[in-house]
Amino acid sequence: MTGLEVLLAVAGVGVTALVVAAMILITPRGEVDLYGEIGDSQGEQLSRARAADPVPPDRVAGRS
Repeated sequence: MTGLEVLLAVAGVGVTALVVAAMILITPRGEVDLYGEIGDSQGEQLSRARAADPVPPDRVAGRS
């Protein structure tokens, strides 16, 4: 093993440890009510759009 390989291995372990610590730290604390009321839905007031017409088989990509 060369010095560069050892340095890369140590750096990889360090970065992995930092990522795991960050994932633990950003996890929300306290209880979350899974069965509570749903809050204000952002898309609640939007109108429904009409579905697009299907593409005819002769217009499918890759065909002439």
